[in-house]
Amino acid sequence: MDKGKEHFDGIENDYENMIRCIVPCYSDFYDSVLSYIPERDNLRILELGSGTGFFTSMMMQKNSGFDITCIDLSKGMLDVARKKPDLSNVNFIEGDFRNAWGEGLYDVVVTTLCMHHIPGTDKSTLVEKIYGSLNNDGVLLNGDVFFGKNSFEETHNMQWWYSAMIKAGLDKEEANAMIAKRKDNSPYIETIHNFAGTLNTAGFKNVVLPYKNRIYGVFAAFK
Repeated sequence: MDKGKEHFDGIENDYENMIRCIVPCYSDFYDSVLSYIPERDNLRILELGSGTGFFTSMMMQKNSGFDITCIDLSKGMLDVARKKPDLSNVNFIEGDFRNAWGEGLYDVVVTTLCMHHIPGTDKSTLVEKIYGSLNNDGVLLNGDVFFGKNSFEETHNMQWWYSAMIKAGLDKEEANAMIAKRKDNSPYIETIHNFAGTLNTAGFKNVVLPYKNRIYGVFAAFK
């Protein structure tokens, strides 16, 4: 992905600790995504940008009978995921999920903290591809970062985020680096309103926003 590879290469061993520091109330964020995944055996799930399997493990803890395929472009991230005993039955695919894909239809396609690394035109194409890869009544779950609706809101969100990261254990240099990465990635980050429009245009019949905390939001879009 355009920004994803440079963002994640070489940090696989620190990634999960970093997530706990940069996502305020991270358990609420991930629990919100998890709550929309039906708890039944053989549920087919495609996870895009799965990284080290941080969220994959949460899904397997919910139901070890899930049939999960994960796609990620980072070999280092996938190497970490493959070593986790609870993920021994997961199918891992190394590649850019704009091209690499699993076979057949899925009940759930899920991605967390990933879509903001790809351009808007590619994002629209990806959402349409996801729609076509879901069974009827299937759901796309996207937990991601979003822009404030205007510069005033964005400024206040950045002040809040900086303070939250410091409180979580990052030093000032690390927190400032995260804010700089967000600014560098700004051409690819959407507002809540614009991403909802992308989902509607792709054909999703019911789009809900069950979680929002400043720059973090979770979408559930039903086919």
